[in-house]
Amino acid sequence: MAMEPVAVHPSGGDLPARPAVFRVLGPLTLSSAGDTLVLPPSKVTSLLAALLLHPDEVISVSTLQQAVWGDAQPAAAKAALQTCTLRLRQLFHRHGITGSVIRTVPGGYRITASAATVDLMRFRELIGHTRETTEPEAELARLEEALALWSDPMLANVPSETLHRDVVPRISEERVRAIERVCDLKISLGRDRSALVDLWTANRAYPANERFSAQLASVLYRTGRQADALAELRRIREHLRHELGIAPGPTLRELELTILRGEASTPVTPAGRSAIAVPRRPAVSHLIGRDALGETIADRLRADCPIVVLTGPPGVGKTALAQHVGQLVAPQFPGGQLRVAAAPGSRPDAQGQALTPVDHGHGAQLGRRLLIADDVVNGSHLRGMPALLAPGDALLLTSRQSLSGPVTRLGGWLHRVEPLDPADSLRLLRSVLGPEQVDADPESAAEIAALCDHLPLALRIAATRILLRTRTGLAAAVEWLRVDPLSRLSLPGEPDMSLGHRFDEALSRAGETLAAAFVRLATATPTVSTAAAAAELLDVDPATARDLLDGLVDHSLVEEAAEHYWIRALLRRHAQLVAERHAPHPGPPHRAKGTLR
Repeated sequence: MAMEPVAVHPSGGDLPARPAVFRVLGPLTLSSAGDTLVLPPSKVTSLLAALLLHPDEVISVSTLQQAVWGDAQPAAAKAALQTCTLRLRQLFHRHGITGSVIRTVPGGYRITASAATVDLMRFRELIGHTRETTEPEAELARLEEALALWSDPMLANVPSETLHRDVVPRISEERVRAIERVCDLKISLGRDRSALVDLWTANRAYPANERFSAQLASVLYRTGRQADALAELRRIREHLRHELGIAPGPTLRELELTILRGEASTPVTPAGRSAIAVPRRPAVSHLIGRDALGETIADRLRADCPIVVLTGPPGVGKTALAQHVGQLVAPQFPGGQLRVAAAPGSRPDAQGQALTPVDHGHGAQLGRRLLIADDVVNGSHLRGMPALLAPGDALLLTSRQSLSGPVTRLGGWLHRVEPLDPADSLRLLRSVLGPEQVDADPESAAEIAALCDHLPLALRIAATRILLRTRTGLAAAVEWLRVDPLSRLSLPGEPDMSLGHRFDEALSRAGETLAAAFVRLATATPTVSTAAAAAELLDVDPATARDLLDGLVDHSLVEEAAEHYWIRALLRRHAQLVAERHAPHPGPPHRAKGTLR
């Protein structure tokens, strides 16, 4: 089914309506009657893109302001957003668009749209249809129709850094998964030469994707191009080494040996998955906003990645995400899933690791296992871990530290889990509080999400406490939470469900030196933004300041981007409480010249 147009009536005169559709899977364009209007870069264009990337959904005022202005918002940002919206409506009027309307709703705006008028919705509709068929030819046709909607570069004419940083990568990941499935199907159907075209394009667009490279090398080898296959394997090895500092995974290494030995090669498909499509039942999960990330992590484990580390600040949902991924990959680990104790008090050698079954599934069946270690304190507790891994096994870790050492040694993958985006925060609140309460006052709900720093743990605690206050509306809950967010983001009698307790634990694990530096930086005015500013505040030399900042980033207490550092609002509040508990402020953590390491 082709995308149907929305009605466009030329301004002035009674000419017939012209068809129009919006396209975001490429430069943002408006097409009507065979004509295509590529919108010029502007704040109005950014606003339209933000609405179209969440079609037919209520987008909060704060989310739209961030999309249009980023962190450099004008003093009267709300009024400026209203002006932007007026200009967008005038643009629609000039081009006679009547089928897509921007509506003002409590707390935000919504653009009416459908799969017939926005290519992103049509793309997702077609992908959804592929899950309803077990016929490979029909699935392939739907996937190719969906991918034909894309044209690079996506939103090239939209000047919003926020959208390109937070939204575009997630949507692009949906495209990657569709391309992977197309290649799987073509190879499964024996269309190696047809798959080559897709794989060449995919490998140049995604040069670090090991699965694309393995598929390409395998197809090249089976079609008699051994030298080209080895050249592709050399390319991915050099790219991973120079760009990411990691070694290729087992699949690529084994494929290279197969080619060098001249042995028969089988199609590269995800571990445990048959070449032809089988009915797929997604794992049931209470997670919100983690679907794409969960699939990405699962695909890494399915593709023989030996170790995956999920790191991030306290309360960001690493444990829940790891459990969700365990559900997704269960069929690919017939040997079962084992919980590995790697915490203080356990010996960091192979004999000292306590193994407790989590879910054996096919208990008596031999096969690869997934070992899960939750809340690993530091890398020393992992020294004996490789001894626990049999060939084909994988290790999934969560930690507030990056654990970059084990990842580097074993050639795995490290991912920093970020807080939810504002839209997903509202979805989480809606799931706990009920849609009626949130939709009745979305602006207050958005403020609650912001006060929670969009941390899943904080959002769930806040929502639970609001539920207990049955006579309190969301507006009153905002004021109640704003007075003392940290003490109110805890459940009585449940230390593990207390954000302050989690933060105290994180500071304790960081050690006295880093904890003292963190408190000094977090309570300083103005906010620390560079290593030079940190050196001045801590009264240390620049090299020592950079080491302290690196250590704090490694412990997920400080955020870093392009040589700039910042501390999230709730962590900053916690540092103020710590400073008050231990007044006067601790002295400089390290005055000697040099580094800490």
